[in-house]
Amino acid sequence: MAEFIVDLLFPLTVMLAILLISHAWVMRHLGANGVYRIWLLVPIGLLIYGLPSPVASQLSGVNTEVIRYVVKPTSNITENVTQYWLLSFWVTSSSLLVFYWFVNHFRFLMQLSLVPLSKHHLTNVTRQNTLPQSLAIYQSEKAYSPMLVGIIKPKLVLPHDFKELYNDEQQQLIIQHEICHFDRNDIYWNLLAHAMLALFWFHPLVWLAYSRYRRDQELSCDQLVLARKQLNSRINYSKALLVAAETAPPYAFAQLSFKKYGDKGIMFERIKQIQTTSKASTLSVSLATVLSISVLSGLSYAGSIDEQKQQHRTPPKAVEVVKPVHRVPPAYPEKAAHENIEGAVVMKFDVTPSGSVENIEVMTGEPAYVFDSAAIAALKQWKYDAKGQYHKNQLVQLDFRLNESSTFNSENLIERVKITK
Repeated sequence: MAEFIVDLLFPLTVMLAILLISHAWVMRHLGANGVYRIWLLVPIGLLIYGLPSPVASQLSGVNTEVIRYVVKPTSNITENVTQYWLLSFWVTSSSLLVFYWFVNHFRFLMQLSLVPLSKHHLTNVTRQNTLPQSLAIYQSEKAYSPMLVGIIKPKLVLPHDFKELYNDEQQQLIIQHEICHFDRNDIYWNLLAHAMLALFWFHPLVWLAYSRYRRDQELSCDQLVLARKQLNSRINYSKALLVAAETAPPYAFAQLSFKKYGDKGIMFERIKQIQTTSKASTLSVSLATVLSISVLSGLSYAGSIDEQKQQHRTPPKAVEVVKPVHRVPPAYPEKAAHENIEGAVVMKFDVTPSGSVENIEVMTGEPAYVFDSAAIAALKQWKYDAKGQYHKNQLVQLDFRLNESSTFNSENLIERVKITK
């Protein structure tokens, strides 16, 4: 999993950098709704880049990689302890982040103390809007802004003073804004965005892009709501944004608020966008489409080239090499140690999908039969990173040496592990 995340860092960084740098230009030519749709390039691009090659070997061949280890009789070898701790830190941090979001979300829902809107009040509030059948409206004294909350069954929550804060037209426009979020399933797209944050929490561009994405989400709904509205409606809507900016609602996971990210600076950005909104030209849309396809094609090609480089970087079949993650050092035979005998054993074996060793066969030993039993007993306890595949005909060579300064020479086949007394 860690290797997969590391592999995705390059395409992710490239895409986010391009989107953030070109944001102003794309906003000017495509508008907020076009920009919001372009953010979809990020998950699609990562998916394309991470797709496995069409042909994948399910059965590995003979281990041809030469690895040298020095193993003392009382020690075990583990593969890359530093990598293990980094992986543990990443998993722990991601898990804590997700846990915090969910706890914060459910605590926020409990604090809202939602009250269903009365039928009479509901009729007055939604008289100019067709409310989706699956969207229920509630009221809360703890809500400082109209918002959509909930994951499994989203709810539209209105402040208790909603009718006092906004005039009739503003109320209808605000509800249209929230219905826009609901119809586009923005809550679930935000869940995907939060998943990206949890996976790449260490990447500053991811947090910057998430903030920009959420702003574009609100700007996009503003544009859709006001698409066919007159100047007076736009002014009225802008005044509603200013009213919403006077209060500060708490942050909650899976929450879509009319004034989400509603500090005054962002509210003025939304008002400015309302004033300058223009329909994207056919040329701009075509250009954006071509650029999007080019980016995705480039990522697909880069992923293919990267895979080819990995294959060419190692000798033939080195891609199929199975790595040991736990070794038990053989016990140096007492008789051989007493008689100052040194030597080597070459063994062939298979690795099961679970990583255990079976079908051990001694190919050669020097001297013959002296170290065979000790080598087999140790190899039976080794564990390999088999990645769920069966690996046949793996080779390992164990060199038995009385001390570090030994001059005994034996043929180097696949892998040498020095055993000292």
